Amino acid sequence: MQSKEFFESLHILLKSDTLSKEDEVEQEKNLGKAIALINPYQEQPYLLDPHLEAMVKPTIELLRSYIKSVDAQSLVLSKNIPSDNIVSSEDLIKVPTKIQRLFKLVYYIMKIRGFKTILKFFTHEVSDLEPTFYFLVALNPKDFNAWETRYVLLIWLSLICIIPFDLKTVDSRASRVGGNKFPLVDHIIDLSKFYLKATGKERDAAAVLLSRLLTRRDIAEAYLIDYIQWARDEARKVKDVFTITGIFTSLCAIYKLGQRQTLLPTLDTAWPCLFLLEENEMFANNTLVRKMSVKLAQRFGLCYLKPKVASWRYQRGNRSLRDSLETSVKTTTGIDPLNIHQSLKESEEEEEEIPEQIEEIIEILLNGLRNKDTIVRWSAAKGLGRLSQRLPKELADDVIESLFELFSENTFTHNGVFEMSAVSDHTWHGACLAVAELARRGLLLPERLSEVIPWVCKALKFDLKRGAHSIGSHVRDAACYVCWSFARAYAPEVLAPHVPELANNLVVVSVFDREVNVRRASSAAFQENVGRLEIFPHGIEIITAADYFAVGNKVNAFLNISTKIAEFTEYRYHLIDHLSTITITNWDKSMRELASKALHKLTRLDLNYMIDKVLPLLLPQTLSSDMHTRHGALFAVGEICFAWSDIQGNDKSWIEKYNSLVTQISSIIGSLPENVFTDFGSEVTCQAATHFIACLAKAGWPINDGILKGWKLVVYDLLSRKDEYGQEIAVSAVEALINQYGITGQEIEQYPYTLLFFFFKKKKLVFLYVHNSFNTYMGHIHPSKNAYARRGFSLALGLIIFVNDIKEYLEPVIDALIISATVQEIKVWNDAETRRNSILSLTKIVKNLGNDFKTVCNERIFEKIINAYFMGLEDYSTDSRGDVGSWTREASMMGLLEFGPLIIRLDSTDSTSSKRWWTNELSIKVFRNLLKQSVERIDRVRSCAGKILLNLLYMKKEWEEDGWMFEIPGRDVLLKVLPKNEVIYWMSPSELYPRMVKLLVIPEYRFDLLTGLVVAAGGMTESLVRYSSATLIEYINALPTDSSNVSSSELKISLIELAKSLLDIAKHFEKQDRIMIPLLEVVDLLFEAGTLQKITNEDEFKFLELFECVKKGVTRCKDIRKLTACMKVFCGMTSLSDTVRNKALYQLLGLLIHPFPKIRRNTADQLYLALTGSVEEPTEESLEVEEILTNTDWNDPIPRLKEARNNLYPLLGIKPPVSKPSNLNN
Repeated sequence: MQSKEFFESLHILLKSDTLSKEDEVEQEKNLGKAIALINPYQEQPYLLDPHLEAMVKPTIELLRSYIKSVDAQSLVLSKNIPSDNIVSSEDLIKVPTKIQRLFKLVYYIMKIRGFKTILKFFTHEVSDLEPTFYFLVALNPKDFNAWETRYVLLIWLSLICIIPFDLKTVDSRASRVGGNKFPLVDHIIDLSKFYLKATGKERDAAAVLLSRLLTRRDIAEAYLIDYIQWARDEARKVKDVFTITGIFTSLCAIYKLGQRQTLLPTLDTAWPCLFLLEENEMFANNTLVRKMSVKLAQRFGLCYLKPKVASWRYQRGNRSLRDSLETSVKTTTGIDPLNIHQSLKESEEEEEEIPEQIEEIIEILLNGLRNKDTIVRWSAAKGLGRLSQRLPKELADDVIESLFELFSENTFTHNGVFEMSAVSDHTWHGACLAVAELARRGLLLPERLSEVIPWVCKALKFDLKRGAHSIGSHVRDAACYVCWSFARAYAPEVLAPHVPELANNLVVVSVFDREVNVRRASSAAFQENVGRLEIFPHGIEIITAADYFAVGNKVNAFLNISTKIAEFTEYRYHLIDHLSTITITNWDKSMRELASKALHKLTRLDLNYMIDKVLPLLLPQTLSSDMHTRHGALFAVGEICFAWSDIQGNDKSWIEKYNSLVTQISSIIGSLPENVFTDFGSEVTCQAATHFIACLAKAGWPINDGILKGWKLVVYDLLSRKDEYGQEIAVSAVEALINQYGITGQEIEQYPYTLLFFFFKKKKLVFLYVHNSFNTYMGHIHPSKNAYARRGFSLALGLIIFVNDIKEYLEPVIDALIISATVQEIKVWNDAETRRNSILSLTKIVKNLGNDFKTVCNERIFEKIINAYFMGLEDYSTDSRGDVGSWTREASMMGLLEFGPLIIRLDSTDSTSSKRWWTNELSIKVFRNLLKQSVERIDRVRSCAGKILLNLLYMKKEWEEDGWMFEIPGRDVLLKVLPKNEVIYWMSPSELYPRMVKLLVIPEYRFDLLTGLVVAAGGMTESLVRYSSATLIEYINALPTDSSNVSSSELKISLIELAKSLLDIAKHFEKQDRIMIPLLEVVDLLFEAGTLQKITNEDEFKFLELFECVKKGVTRCKDIRKLTACMKVFCGMTSLSDTVRNKALYQLLGLLIHPFPKIRRNTADQLYLALTGSVEEPTEESLEVEEILTNTDWNDPIPRLKEARNNLYPLLGIKPPVSKPSNLNN
């Protein structure tokens, strides 16, 4: 399908030249379409190969015909362009845009597939050389819109110039000149030199052209040495980075394509180019120049050495994976492991004199491995591999020795520990790349493996901390490449002694590395070794579990894949040791936490190893001065102890058996210095210590009261901190401490008192309540206004299970939570997170009480809780983060989901009382609020409300067959609009709002649902406003005007009823701009659509009441949006009866002299539109009104505008207002 579309576009591009402007636009669209169709193939360009000929050949034939038709040679020669400057400074040919488009298309095809592949389909006849060259000369090099044309022509010339004929015979002007040189080649070289200095792609094309031209045998004799001299001299004096890049690119290409016999005489001339960076520091920091310098050194070295393959290299034998697997099955192998240098038996290496320059070149390449840029290191590594392939064994061995020196550079051993903190990651990365290149080519002999593999294993775990982050992922990735190359280079027998070390390290990196690309690279290297060698233990099982996609998820790799691999004892202890020694001290906090969770799972595989080896190693680290080490160790010890207790179950004999270790672990928190909880960055240690406490509490760790008290101080400290993640850990610890060790009444009293005091410290009534309730504990509490503490303690209160001795504290706690969930009048006391957490705690308390709720609580507590939920649903508070009240609303809705069904169920089972706590009115109120939230502005809130709404709607009583849990009106309509078997996209406004407006027919829900729809219509996102407002207006427009036209057989609504609901909303929320502004905008839309004008009976709907509501909105208002909305509604009212019309006009004429110029201008515009739209035949008065409104500059000062405004009163037929006399004398 894509090929058909492309060729259709290509056919249009190849059409005739005579194009209109419309055709030109169409051609541009087709070019863009063609390019867009082939662009996705950049990652797999070979997929285009079947179509390349059909794509390129017709285009090139057309371009060739055009080039020959313009006769550029005559134009160029007629201009008498000097022979030493062939470049034209102007356009000698005006290339049609059609031709430029075709050149651009050819360039994009070259860009995607590569010019070498595309050149196969270019014409390259002898007759093409001069026309193509002179056509290129005739183009203006300063035309930056035609660079693709110049690039393609230069590449095309590079193909034509290698035709197998003497170019002198092709040159039409060569007969007039004697000697080896002739004008055409001179001009081509001059033109190429010019484009070598270009800043665009023409520079690369010119380098290709020069390399192909100058490496011809007939041209090289006359021109090559001259060009090398020019390049050397130009490189020394030039200061432009583009020029030096072009010169180096051309030299690299020449020394790659040329024959060795031709190039050897030029090496001495070109040799100084290698030291340009030392002479000119200007280019020393340019990555591309450094890369080209290293590449040029490599090309020189290959030219000095004879092209051969070293006979001493290691040859594995089978390179095919299939052949390798077949060979491994046989009892005899084609490779003798005892004599792996079998090629040395066949022929002794011939002695060869190595030029002294090779040593300098190798030095340059070795220094290139240290370079800060990856592409320079990569080029140097490949260069060393290629050069070593032509060196004698002794010299190649020196190269390998130099690589080992790079690894050991700046390393040292301190107290038996190998230190790498001072090494360069660039050097290690370059050395790894070089080792991989040597191994792939068989130049790293097997006896060297015992030396190189320890370095590679260190590189696999290379991670150096630098400030707040670490470096080394690229080193680890390169080390994986080395391991991958080992699999392809060596026979199984050669690598067999090193398999345990390689396999364990690759597995560890596959599952425990921080970077996803490194984990995948390690997995690929392991898979390659398993597939080619078949000597890695349990290889198939491991690569099945740790494949490319599985290790992509870090959490899955740490917690699931590692556990599967650790089932094999060959890998288990290396995995555990890596976690407990390396990952647990990683700079990334999330890595340390994942490592602790992984140790928790691995503890189940070998508990004794954890107790005997890992815990003694980690315990001293819990008191380390390094924050990261301390954090990781505390997390790890806590998780291991938790798993330890879980494994033992009810058997507590381990406590006596390991009494000293248990005691040591119990006293860790008390042994920590006080400053680790108070210094800068102490949050990390507090989190770790609290998590440690939570784990030990869950494990039921044996402790005394003193230790427990210390633990609680640490937990309460973190509970009062700003860090929300830390508070979650602290809440988990509080829950574990309460469940395991209980809580006293005194501690419970402290929590609610603290909360009450935070919020109402200065309010007399509440303060008296606090004083009366907690008089005995006043001395133990320190007043605080810490909002973060309120957040933490409000969550902690919900974790208490109020049974037995502490039931009496339930109501004070609930009172405290309700107060903290209330929006306070004093703004500084308001905190959205505290309100949300308080509602969540109420729900948690309800959930914990469960079936005992009516036993523990009375009806008064029930009413407090249900009212708190309804209060939370009205929380629309905002701050700089937006609608933060939505967090409380969501928490309240989730609370109603738990609380409502619980009370209904308990009511049905309570035989002691005939009174039911849960009434139908409460059910209606719940559904009203849920429907309102389900059409809210925020997608997340709508989704939460919608799911809960459906859950409650379809919930049935378990104790009654076919009985609904909630008795609500309009259920049939709800079930029809919200069917259970359909997927409802609550977050999609276009799908949701057309569905929800149908529920407006149910009178019990109409007010709240309509309020939600109106608020959504005034939302901030375009799609939300468009769909909500359009849906609502369309629905209202379709309603019958009054109830006389409505059938009584089913629920329906009339326009008058809905208008009354809008009026009720306006009256109820007249002081809340959040609702009033969108409501006014909806009313304006209804006036614009002519909907409200259908109501002609003023006895049924009081427009005057609506007018009074809008008038109140204008009074003393400074909100531009609200004033504009009111003004538009007044304009709509001008189409109503005279009474309402005149009142609206009075307000509009008053707005014409409003202090805000924008309001004056908008009012004049809207009034003009309203009046002209309502006049069927213009009168003299109406024309004069229009003239005043349109010709007056409403930006003028108000005193000037009053006269124009006053002239409108008689013209509009209304009396001017009588101004009250001022009492200046009184």
